[in-house]
This record gives sequence, C-alpha cells and structure tokens, in this order.
Amino acid sequence: MLDLPVSRIRLGTGHATRLFDSGGPGDPVILLHGLALSIEIWGKIIPKLAGRFRVIAFDFPGFGEADRPDATYDSAFFVAQVVAVMDHLSLARSHLVGSSLGGSTVVRLSQNHQARIDRAVVMAPGGFGRECDLSLRAPTLPWVGYALGRPTWLSNAYALNLSMADRHFATRELIDLAAGFARRPGSHAAFVRTVVSGLGPFGVKGTESFARAAEGLHRPVLVLWGEQDRVFPVKQVEVAGRLLPDARVVRIDKCGHYPQWEAPERFVAEVEAFLSPALASVAGPG
Repeated sequence: MLDLPVSRIRLGTGHATRLFDSGGPGDPVILLHGLALSIEIWGKIIPKLAGRFRVIAFDFPGFGEADRPDATYDSAFFVAQVVAVMDHLSLARSHLVGSSLGGSTVVRLSQNHQARIDRAVVMAPGGFGRECDLSLRAPTLPWVGYALGRPTWLSNAYALNLSMADRHFATRELIDLAAGFARRPGSHAAFVRTVVSGLGPFGVKGTESFARAAEGLHRPVLVLWGEQDRVFPVKQVEVAGRLLPDARVVRIDKCGHYPQWEAPERFVAEVEAFLSPALASVAGPG
C-alpha cells in the first residue's frame, strides 16, 4: 500500500518508530496521522507532494509499526513525539500537516513550540466542539469502556466505513492493514488511553484549553474539513475559522474525515497552493 522507502529510528523520547523522509532541497513538510492509523493513510498524496517538498511521515507511538510504550497517550505525549522527530532530523522549523489527532497535536504543539511551526494544515481535529460520533465515546464509559475499545477487524471496518463519505474508500486492504497493526501487543491499551485522554462519555474534553491554544497559534493555518464528516461534524470548521488568528477554511464536498485519502487531488492542490509561498528554515535547533 505504501511502496516507499522507510527506516526505523529511535527518538530522543526513547521510543522507536517508522520514518519516511523523501529528502531533497524542498521545504520540509511533516505529516501527522490520526487515531488508530499509520503513515499508510498518506500513501496517495506523498508521491505528489514529494515533487515539491521534503515530505516526512512517521507512525505515532501506539500505532502503525511504532513502539507501544506504557504511557499516558495525552496531548503532551504526542506533542513530544513531533518535537523529537524534528530534533532527530535537525529541523528547527517545518510545515506541519495533521489529520484528526494529528491536527489536534499541531494546535497543542503551538502552545510551547510555536517557533518550530512554519505553516500548518489541520484536517478535522478534535477540539473545536464537544460533539463527536458515539462510537468514539464508547471506550470512555465506566466499567465497560476498556472492553468496548478492544480493536478487532470488525471495529476497524466499522470505524473506517464511518469515516469515509463513500464507503468504497474503506478498502479491504486498508481495513486489513489497520486491523493487523491493532493486533500487536500493547495496541489495545494505547488506543483506549488515547481516546480517554481526549474524550469522555459526553464528547470531546478540554475544548476550552484547546480554544486558547488555537487563539494563540499565530501562524498561517489551512483548515480542511469534509462536508460529510461523521466523526467530527463539519460545523466545527466555523469555530476553527473564528478562533485561529490567521486561518483559511476549506470545506470539501463528497468527503468525510480523511481528505488526503478520499479527495487526494483536491488535498494536494489546496496544500501546495497554501504552502508554496512560505520559506521554511531547515537549520538545526540552536
């Protein structure tokens, strides 16, 4: 599914992960995937973006081929992984492109590491409203939540079908891949801990602190949202547009939660146009 050269690296956090780095002289663009996914979700757009940018993608710990440490899996944990990848690659600044959990991580990262962000693209990040699909909240229920959050082939199939506006995008290959990663030791705990850190029985937690983070993100931000997103409703994009000081909002019709997978041509066109005017520094930290 992702016929690209990858390497396994160990970060300063102590966690090992899988990394793709196209190299080249272009501005660096780091791709951050969403909950229960992996770098494969970027497979349709990496070859296109790599013609103009230095494209970097990695698996968040707990998912894909990364380690599954015994950790809290809260926003600070995921922010630390992004910073560690940038440090590993000696990148002082980079464009950041985050999908869902990855997008939320970009916003949270800006609170203490805004100097590391050049321009940002976020797609349907949780935090611009409490509303989310009931299936995401199930693992947060008292007593039964951990069992309900056990990743299986059927639960992965349900989640991917829910996420796509047109279910033919939830291919058997993608479902098998996600389910295979979910069977790895430590995946169940990592998934549930990630969900519980950001969600509760009544929806997304921490929306007030997330709003403050968004208001303080003084970088150009492109917000992409599928009109048919059933995970986080598209009306939340208007909140994003109001809170982010320098935001461009784009709603994509006939698209659900993953524009990079469901509408790759539109995604690439929007992202290239947005990132091209910027000049990113690639000097090392310090």
